[in-house]
Amino acid sequence: MVFGFNLLPQDNKFFELLIQTSELSNTSIHLLKDLTIEEDRDKAFKLGRDIESAKHKAKELTYEITERLSRALMTPFDHEDIHRLSRGLYKILKICEKAQERLIAFQLRPFQNDFFKLTSNMVEASDVVHDLVKSIKKIKDSKPIHDKCALIHNIEANTDQLLNQLTIDLYHYENDFKQILIRKEMYGLMESIVDRHRDVANVILEIALKHS
Repeated sequence: MVFGFNLLPQDNKFFELLIQTSELSNTSIHLLKDLTIEEDRDKAFKLGRDIESAKHKAKELTYEITERLSRALMTPFDHEDIHRLSRGLYKILKICEKAQERLIAFQLRPFQNDFFKLTSNMVEASDVVHDLVKSIKKIKDSKPIHDKCALIHNIEANTDQLLNQLTIDLYHYENDFKQILIRKEMYGLMESIVDRHRDVANVILEIALKHS
């Protein structure tokens, strides 16, 4: 197994595919944040379609990564780590697609800035993870990776606290029981998005520790 400057030419394709998948994931997160504040119905549908399109493109990339792994004798790092990283990024896009479906179907609007707070955490986590994915090709020292992973864990902890407070506020100030159920589901999806970014960051840290 090789890493860093000893990569064979064909190995670079894994990095390219992973970065492309990460870009789609990052784009979807930003689109989802825009969707939560978009008041124009037609523009909201357009944002939803863009999120769906990103997810479908990521699915094709994930399949290509899986096929290449099945044929590759030599990879830049462990087969299993590449697979975990690829699937982890794809899971983020799947949750984004589900979240946009709920937002559009139920025409959910912000409630005391709830979506802004949660999506801000999502965007921050996504931007950090995207930087991590782009950095794995040139890992020499695990400390910068470790620092960014610590940041992701702080974002996750903040999201957990935020979710608790938003749930309390929802029960105190929302009288429509159906709205409570739907909004709680949205909170859960947004929390899951942050959690999945934590999982991806953990995989990248493991890779860094093995190869730095």
